[in-house]
Amino acid sequence: MSPVDSPRFALWLALAVAVCSFILWCFMPTDPLVHLVEEGQLVENLTLIAYAVTILYLLLQPAVMITLRTKAAVIMALLAMTAREADLHKAIADMSMLKLRFWTGGLPGIDKLTGLLVLMPIVVACLYLLIHYAMPTIRAVKACRAYAVTIATFIGLIALTNGIDRSLGIIKEWTGWHAPEWLVALQTSQEEFLELLLPLLVVVATFQYRRYTLSRHAVNRPAGSVL
Repeated sequence: MSPVDSPRFALWLALAVAVCSFILWCFMPTDPLVHLVEEGQLVENLTLIAYAVTILYLLLQPAVMITLRTKAAVIMALLAMTAREADLHKAIADMSMLKLRFWTGGLPGIDKLTGLLVLMPIVVACLYLLIHYAMPTIRAVKACRAYAVTIATFIGLIALTNGIDRSLGIIKEWTGWHAPEWLVALQTSQEEFLELLLPLLVVVATFQYRRYTLSRHAVNRPAGSVL
C-alpha cells in the first residue's frame, strides 16, 4: 500500500508541518519570522496560490468521480476560505461580516443586504455538503478510509487554526496580559503554516478518493473483463 493510501497520512502530514514550524520558530529570529507569516507576506500569499491551484485541480476532475453539484459546493466553500484568507470578509465597512456586530450594529441596510447576498451561496453550499456527506464521511472515517480521515483532518485543522488565531487575543481580553513577541511568533507561525496545509489536504483527499474508487472498480470487475 502506498503511503498516501494510509488512513494516517493526513494526520502525519499535519504533525510534520506543525513540527517543522516549531523548529523554524526555534532557530529563526523572532522579527523575521513574524514578518514571514504576517498578513500580506510570503506564507499568506503561498496559501492563496495553493487555494487557486486546488480549485483549478477540482475543476479538472471528471464528473464520473465528483458530481457537478458536489464539485460546485466544494469550490464555493474553497472560494469562501480564499476570500477569508485574503481578508475580503472585511471588504464591507472594514468590518468582518462573520461577526455578530456586523448584523446587529448600526451599519446601513444596504451593507447588510450585500453581506447577506455574499454569504447566502456559501451557506447553501456548506449545507448541501453537510446534508449529503456528513454521515457517509463519518461512516467512512470509522471504516478507516484514507480520504475520509483526510477530510476529517481538514475540518479539524480549520477549528484548530481558528482556536490558535484567537487564543492570545482571548487571554488579553480576559486578563489584560500582552503576550511577548516570541510567543506571538510561535502562535502565528503555527496558524499560518497549518492554514497553508489546508488546500493541499483537499488535493490529497481528492486523490485518495480517486484511488479508492478505482480500487473498488477493479475489485468489482468481472473476471476476464478488460474494461
